[in-house]
Amino acid sequence: MKWLKNSLLVGLVLAIGYLVAVQVLRWIAFGEEEREALALMEVEVPAPAGTSGFKYLAFSGRDIPAAELDQALARDLAAYRDWHAGWGARLLDDGIQASVADPEYFDSPVAATYPERPKVDAPAVACGLRETDCLGKLRGHEDDIRAWLQAEAARLALAEQALRSDHLDNPYPPAMDSPIAAFQMLRLPVNDIALQALDGDVAGATVRACDLLAAERRFLRQDGQLIDKMVHGSLVDGAAGLLLGLRRLAPEAPLPENCAAATGPVAAEDFLACGAFRKEYATVASLSTAMHEATSDSWNPLHWLSRWALSDDRLMRAWSARHFAPMCRPEGIAGILEGRVPDAPGFAYDPLSVDFWAAPISHILSAIAAPAYGQYQDRLLDQAASLRLHLAAIAAVGGEMPAAQVPMAAASPGYDITVQDGHWVLPLRRANAQAAPELRIAIPAAQE
Repeated sequence: MKWLKNSLLVGLVLAIGYLVAVQVLRWIAFGEEEREALALMEVEVPAPAGTSGFKYLAFSGRDIPAAELDQALARDLAAYRDWHAGWGARLLDDGIQASVADPEYFDSPVAATYPERPKVDAPAVACGLRETDCLGKLRGHEDDIRAWLQAEAARLALAEQALRSDHLDNPYPPAMDSPIAAFQMLRLPVNDIALQALDGDVAGATVRACDLLAAERRFLRQDGQLIDKMVHGSLVDGAAGLLLGLRRLAPEAPLPENCAAATGPVAAEDFLACGAFRKEYATVASLSTAMHEATSDSWNPLHWLSRWALSDDRLMRAWSARHFAPMCRPEGIAGILEGRVPDAPGFAYDPLSVDFWAAPISHILSAIAAPAYGQYQDRLLDQAASLRLHLAAIAAVGGEMPAAQVPMAAASPGYDITVQDGHWVLPLRRANAQAAPELRIAIPAAQE
């Protein structure tokens, strides 16, 4: 029995020694860079002021009376917060798929109370959010678009109401399973405005197009979630292209007064995204925080082992913050203003590193959850450069600017606008699968 007692004693000493060593490694791993990144990224992003239009997009799939929308959102938000409080425990017990595929997935009280609004398939010719020539795409297909919009009259009204709101900020806690707005609904007003012009009311369509562009530029400048930022950037592109097309239909008519807000100069707020990156960081960090909260008071042996030897909330948050921080540092912002997107530090899986042995699970998850976020800033710079060129082209079509001055008026740091085959050509950094690698805008024939 003595050998057994000695073996247990040795095992206990080794276990304690290992746990102590892990704590030392965690102290080493959490250095000045991690401390600075956490302080930078965990600044609270204030909510925008004014009326919110989130509810109009969030519940577009349910037939809810307008007078009950605020109450429906409040009920759903309260139920979600209660449900989300147990997210960490579900992740530990059932795995990460529990948040999206498990039967325990959040059951919205709104879904249980209000009937589903019938789904309507959009015609293949319908314009998307980032359609550069919506008028050209719809021409000849007016009847199909009209029938679709009539069937979608309820959703179209909700989308219009959302655009009249001060902001579309998402009130749900930032987390990987948080509900998001049905932004695709915003394509409905784009198509409706284009159809109005094709039906002959160019003046009325121009007023609405300017309201659309002004609203989307307002939303783009706010510190919403990263997905919000990208959607609004795409729709700014589409709305600017639509307004340019309308201007070509009536170049001699002065722009309506409400177009001033839509056609103002591009400012830094049109493409800087530190607030959105802070919210994206909060979403990523919510996974670690939920798991930490689920194990902090647990004496389950597996939870205890995870907390003291395998994962560490502070380190995982710090490693995530380090990845986002370049977009929010003063030198990073200065570079973006000059057209240079800072490189985010890579986070590669390294089983021989101090970071790995300080928190193996956190290290692996951090390596997985570290996409190249710089690409989103690149796209925002593309969209700002595109907007500058669209606004200059609108002025040139209306005779307010000579065509020869457009490249200089639309100049963006890091971009080179050229004239090719009767077009202004703007090369793009991050063209997606649905877009060309460059923006081409035809020069008015009278000014070539």
